[in-house]
Amino acid sequence: MISLNPSHKQFEPFTYKKLNDLEKKIAELGLDIPIYPRVEILQQRVNINNLFIPNRLAIQPMEGFDANLDGTPGKLTYRRYERYAKSGAGLIWFEATAITEDCRSNPHQLVLSEKNVKKFKELVSFTRNISNKTLRKLGFDNKVILILQLNHSGRYCIRDGKKYPIRAYLNKDFDKAKGLSEKDGIVISDDQLKEIEEKWIQKAVLAKGVGFDGVDIKSCHGYLIHELFSSRLRKNSKYGGNPLKNRASFFLNIIKELNKKMKNERNFIITTRMSVYDGIPYPYGFGVKPVENENFPALLDLTEPLKVINKLYKQGVRLINITAGNPHYKPQITRPFDIPVKGGTLPNEHPLYGVSRLLNLATLIKNHLPEDMVVVGSGYSYLRQFAGYIAAGMAHEKRVDVCAFGRMALANPNFPKQIFQEGILDKKQVCITCSKCSEFMKLRKNVGCATRDPQYQS
Repeated sequence: MISLNPSHKQFEPFTYKKLNDLEKKIAELGLDIPIYPRVEILQQRVNINNLFIPNRLAIQPMEGFDANLDGTPGKLTYRRYERYAKSGAGLIWFEATAITEDCRSNPHQLVLSEKNVKKFKELVSFTRNISNKTLRKLGFDNKVILILQLNHSGRYCIRDGKKYPIRAYLNKDFDKAKGLSEKDGIVISDDQLKEIEEKWIQKAVLAKGVGFDGVDIKSCHGYLIHELFSSRLRKNSKYGGNPLKNRASFFLNIIKELNKKMKNERNFIITTRMSVYDGIPYPYGFGVKPVENENFPALLDLTEPLKVINKLYKQGVRLINITAGNPHYKPQITRPFDIPVKGGTLPNEHPLYGVSRLLNLATLIKNHLPEDMVVVGSGYSYLRQFAGYIAAGMAHEKRVDVCAFGRMALANPNFPKQIFQEGILDKKQVCITCSKCSEFMKLRKNVGCATRDPQYQS
């Protein structure tokens, strides 16, 4: 179990000039963050059923909110994926793409539809061709794996330029954090959820048709599926209440039906990125102790997340991307930072504790699963130039299979090449966790790195 204690509650920014400085702070805080100098372990390939990820580094799904208004990839979308494709990452996890136009969290979010499959095919082919050329130059034999994340934004939906929350249940704290009232938007009905279930399956099948190697049924970060996992106060609903069976049924129904549709597609990956712990006290939190009136962050209890993941395994899922938190509410759980988003506050914990939490969540999940379940982990970008050594430590100790980077990919898309070739990253190119990319998201602007990328510097 991960616990909090007073030694972790003093916030400090990243000031570590040498790897030894970081090691000393990790030891001082008593944290479990492994460091391993032989980064070549990250060049090993990873097997998923009949496919191979060429190496152990991946790019996480990070919304750029730069699509055209019809949901098709825009000029900046192509620019980002070209940069990712030239990185050398063996797995590129495409950003959250809406299953319908009315469930976007931004008017410029990607939307996959029957009308725009040609445009998506072009983006997939473009990314795949460049990426495979890069991988060959770096000495990798296997081809890139491309996953598309499909999402319904739930309580973070935008319609006609205004907030239109589609909630699984009412939560005054969440509404207050977003400046909403109970009268805004709707609490979604069971009938509406059933329709969305079917739509999600249709779009997942479409993702196969446009050329992706797999599809992620997104279940993290406070969006619709993740919120349903904690919908204990949803009354008279087959998708809510105390039984986990009800709260997970929407998600598991999609996986089950998608498996039926794809039963003859042995090389297509069905997966999910899941928040296994959100820190929100019971009864509103997932992956937390069933104790009411706790302070945030609540004590960890992975009983329910593991039950869901074990059901996924029984249904044939062999890849899972582990994350935590709801970045719209308490972002430090999802992405530890030095500087909060404008208007935000510093957390009452050391950022390295947030990193340790993310690393250990992936470890705990992996330790409870059969060896052939490939686990992708998060939490590396905060570690800046030393991130490769921690990723190597996680792989060396078999605590995770693939190490994925989000914010770092925006700041320095060449991070895989640099790790493979130098071990240490160029400190003048790394993410400094300034939260500007998160601020761009909040302001509904195109998302990129304001510190390292001239495209996003005003």
